[in-house]
Formats: sequence, structure tokens, C-alpha cells
Amino acid sequence: MKALKITGIVQPVEIANDLRALQLAVDGYIETIGLRDGGVMIVDEEGMLKGKPQNPLAGLVAGTMIYGTALIVGADEDEFDDVPENYMELLRLNDELA
Repeated sequence: MKALKITGIVQPVEIANDLRALQLAVDGYIETIGLRDGGVMIVDEEGMLKGKPQNPLAGLVAGTMIYGTALIVGADEDEFDDVPENYMELLRLNDELA
């Protein structure tokens, strides 16, 4: 599925829609944070406890402190889906932050 990966930058990625792939992408057990317009942020639920660096950009999007890598995907009822198109605007932040 199509996702946005947020580290120090925002990048589009293709990721398998299964638990193991999502855990590998965030380097830990996943926690989901509901976003507006059908978006879901996936993060490591123990990111702060593991001492991962704060992710200010992901925190801005989620409205809460985020530590470590974050993924933005979509949701279709109980399943993850491709990132909603409106979140692709975040890719422009790379140019603005550079």
C-alpha cells in the first residue's frame, strides 16, 4: 500500500499491508493515531521509552508528541489502505524545510 514515511523528511513509500512490515517500518510494536480525513498515523508505541528522537513534523500532523519514525496510511473500515491523497501535500514540506 502507499504510505508516507516521516522521519526528518516526508517520503512516499510502498509497504506491505501486514503487521510485520508495519512493525519493521516503525521499529517496534505499532500504535495507531486517528487523523482527519481518513488518515491514520502508525508509530512505535514505545518510542519515547526506547529513547527515540522526537519527530516534530509527525507531532505537528498528529497533534501530540511523536518519537521515532511515523507512517501515514489510510483506513478502510478495519483495514489499512493507501494514504489519502490530501496528505500528499506534506511532501511539499521537504522543499520548504530544506
